[in-house]
Amino acid sequence: MAPVIQIKKAVILASGYGNRMRKTSPFPSKPMTPIHKKPLISYIIDLLISGGIEKIYIVYHAVTADVLKLLEYSDSYGNYLEFIEEDVQRGTLLSFSRVKKILTPPFLMVFEDLIADKHDFIHMLNLGKEHIAGETDLVIQTVRSPSILSEKAFLTERGRIVGYQKNGILEQAACTQEKKYGGMVYLWLSNPFSLIDKHLKKPNYKFSVFLEKYIPEHRVFEMPIQDMWDVDTPEAVLLTEELLKKRG
Repeated sequence: MAPVIQIKKAVILASGYGNRMRKTSPFPSKPMTPIHKKPLISYIIDLLISGGIEKIYIVYHAVTADVLKLLEYSDSYGNYLEFIEEDVQRGTLLSFSRVKKILTPPFLMVFEDLIADKHDFIHMLNLGKEHIAGETDLVIQTVRSPSILSEKAFLTERGRIVGYQKNGILEQAACTQEKKYGGMVYLWLSNPFSLIDKHLKKPNYKFSVFLEKYIPEHRVFEMPIQDMWDVDTPEAVLLTEELLKKRG
């Protein structure tokens, strides 16, 4: 039996302004918004640790500098977390490029506002790991019906991702295709940073624009999960607290 290849490193992008979340006060920042008295970003941190990740890089900006308080929230986080501050926040793609000298595939890229069940998350990662020994470039998390609807929509065909739009407006081009949501967890199996550097010269700092061009030209597959959603509005915070309370 071939040895199981482990994914040991991940990056969390947590430097955005979070304007939809911060309607009144800039603090706490979006990543540190409390969900049942627990910082929002700690939910994905705990999922990553449960999935076997040993080092988590958090890219932050001055507007999200309170993420440094995570080391006070949990004594164990100091064993896993490393913080990378960016002086200019221009977009998610530029934030991602901050780790180009640190991370080599395979590694995970995730956002700071994700909620999922631990067992479902681990199962999803195991599905993603099945692609490591092959010729896949990227594996992206998908979900059919998230508890809170995502803006990001994908077209999948027999496990392969063939289309993407951030606004969720996608039409099936064939009966073999299925529309799904997701795009919150990315398992990179080939190094994207040379392409990202070229893209940033245009300049365009949106990860969504890069992804639209990347998918048709590369081998991109899905790793489905039963449920996962992002929390990016005050209304989503309240709904998430209700959902987590019902699920215990």
